[in-house]
Amino acid sequence: MIHYVAVFLSSLFMCSAVYAGSVSNVSLSTLSSTLNQRMVLMRDVAEFKAVHHLPVEDLAREDNVVSAARNEAAEAGLDPQTVEPFVHALMNASKAIQYRYLADWLATPQQGASAQTLASSREQIQQLDQQLMTTLSQYLLTGSFSRDDLTWLGSQLNAPNLSKADIDNLLHALTQIRRAV
Repeated sequence: MIHYVAVFLSSLFMCSAVYAGSVSNVSLSTLSSTLNQRMVLMRDVAEFKAVHHLPVEDLAREDNVVSAARNEAAEAGLDPQTVEPFVHALMNASKAIQYRYLADWLATPQQGASAQTLASSREQIQQLDQQLMTTLSQYLLTGSFSRDDLTWLGSQLNAPNLSKADIDNLLHALTQIRRAV
């Protein structure tokens, strides 16, 4: 009888380890894809702001984004306070990308404006932010980010105008995120 219990428990352990590994691989892939999608949208945001002579920085909007992210983090089972540095890193990278596009366009002006409105871009960004919180929560169920995870994730972040420094800041902020207790 003890032998059967030992076999059952070891099988259960092996299945859970395989499941956790597959969840973390899927979550990392989803995380990199979602981050890239979010950063690619910054071109449309920058273009709309350039055409309509709007500033890149909007502190009231940033406060709303942080507040929404804290709520989404709590709903996803994450500690909202630990998510804030990541959200700030996301916004800083987003603004940097927008500034890089604007600098490029000063040298070579754009022909024609994007059909995407700022409201539409923001809606997509909000959906991606919700997906990020859910994905991070799922990933952190399996543990924390390992050095290998961060290296792989950094190698997958390849959105245009996203710098190495932006990536490093995002990865560092990811390591601070914790699940709610």
